[in-house]
Amino acid sequence: MNGMSDEEFQRIYGRPPRRKKKKVKIYWNRIFIALVILVGIIIGFVKLVTFAVDKISGGEKAAPIAASAAENKKKPDTDKKSSEQEKEQKISYSGVELIVCVDPGHGDHDGGTTSKDGQRFEKDDNLAIALKVQQYLEKCGVTVVMTRTDDTFVELGDRCQIANDAKADLMLCLHRNSYGGNISGVEAWVHNSRPAADTLMAEKILEKLEQVGVSANRGVQYGYVGNEDINYYINNDTVMPSCLVEMGFLTDDNDNWLFDENIDEYSVALGDAVIETAIELGIIDGSGKRLTQGQYLSQEKPINNNDSSSAAEAWAEMTEPSVTDDEVYNTQENEYAR
Repeated sequence: MNGMSDEEFQRIYGRPPRRKKKKVKIYWNRIFIALVILVGIIIGFVKLVTFAVDKISGGEKAAPIAASAAENKKKPDTDKKSSEQEKEQKISYSGVELIVCVDPGHGDHDGGTTSKDGQRFEKDDNLAIALKVQQYLEKCGVTVVMTRTDDTFVELGDRCQIANDAKADLMLCLHRNSYGGNISGVEAWVHNSRPAADTLMAEKILEKLEQVGVSANRGVQYGYVGNEDINYYINNDTVMPSCLVEMGFLTDDNDNWLFDENIDEYSVALGDAVIETAIELGIIDGSGKRLTQGQYLSQEKPINNNDSSSAAEAWAEMTEPSVTDDEVYNTQENEYAR
């Protein structure tokens, strides 16, 4: 058959030649490598498309879920911001000619109240938000006097003296609450003589905080928790309008979540409320320019008019606040005054 054509073979043997089919060699290792590369390309393409979609849509993340007991609590209606840049304090005012004393409650060995597990201390939360309020107000041009800027202990009388000596126009005292039962929300405490200027500031503060989002607005309170015949020291011995703000309950998981989530927005709300109070009281105008001379006084406070009425008389007969209502919480054991 060598050199014989198919036609010659057909003519001689009367049939076509039978030739052996050449085997085709399959390179399986090359096919496998090619498949791996193809799969890698597909996965990379999918990730690239996903990343592009996230970028376009803003990559919004769901807000973290509060701890177990918070499931049935009210969450704030406002959208939560995800980046530090978005959470920067936006300045509402500038060049504000005002002196404000900011008082973070407790400090050092006086830890204040604690969370249910005892791991979270009121003194730390008070200082954290007070420093942010200070930062915001100073950006607005306000002169801010702090009773403490770190974890130190300051006597209650000294706190009042700091505010009075600095000739502060307004005083903001920041605390957090606690209770063994199911209570949550923010509240503001004012002297039991119900001075109009102090009440105005408390109302402004609660209004602004509620706009950010709180579990409940517990309203303006007068005197001392469980006993309106006496006052918180900080309201009793300061000459300017003042209020003590309870920024939610440390014993409530949802209030703690709200505090952590909104601390920047809360600090702006507190600062704006203080400035707007000063505008309404006529201390400054809408541009922040000073309208009054000297320190602004809360004229209705007994300390400014030598009124020795019910509060002082009630205190003279007591060694500590008399609380009889089982539903009353009591977290500032050392905060009461005559």
